[in-house]
Amino acid sequence: MIARPRRAAWAAALLSCMALPAAAQEVPGLGATDTRQVVPASRAPWNAVGEVEAAGNRCTGVLTGARVVATAQHCLIDSSGRALVRPNEATFRLGGRTARVVAIQAGRGFDLATEQPWRSDWALLTLDTPLGDGRALRLAREPPREGTPLVLPGWQHDRPGELVADLRCRVLVMGTFGAQGMLVGHNCAGTMGSSGAPLIARDDTGAFVVVGVQAKAALGRSLGVAVPGFTIPLR
Repeated sequence: MIARPRRAAWAAALLSCMALPAAAQEVPGLGATDTRQVVPASRAPWNAVGEVEAAGNRCTGVLTGARVVATAQHCLIDSSGRALVRPNEATFRLGGRTARVVAIQAGRGFDLATEQPWRSDWALLTLDTPLGDGRALRLAREPPREGTPLVLPGWQHDRPGELVADLRCRVLVMGTFGAQGMLVGHNCAGTMGSSGAPLIARDDTGAFVVVGVQAKAALGRSLGVAVPGFTIPLR
């Protein structure tokens, strides 16, 4: 899908926001008003959202199968900055349980030094033990429509020990963001630690689905872009 004129304008506006220099008080993904709230980590769909840890990085991931987690590829860069961690150096925590990663499948063409293009900033982790227990969420196979209501839950650094989510955000644009590729642009709040978090919507049957995986947030604004769920292969 190539962005139509209105979509192209939205995409250009979001890109410009992400390129702005940070003021001292600005943090990624949060505006003047914090719209996040604590959600119950033991209830659906939140019970599919856990913590990914690798090389000292802590991000968010979501179960998309009993032993499969979708997250952001940049969360898996090793301490040298030149390679991804080995699978056994990454873990996923969910509901008081921890599983070790045994395999990593990542988006092709992703430059680890620049963390671009954003369209490739995804990874699927295979766990050594199933944590699904019927709680896994499906990766959407269709692009989300503009205006689709979203929630963005994440384990974020400024709220340790709490799963917080923006419950009142939406898709702003589904289209091509220049050289960064095809992405979902949204106005969900989410800061450090929300990388790899799922953009969750409801499909036509009312079921929860992952329409995107958080890749990049604007500085000092509740804006971000996510890798579309339908571009990530099923496992």
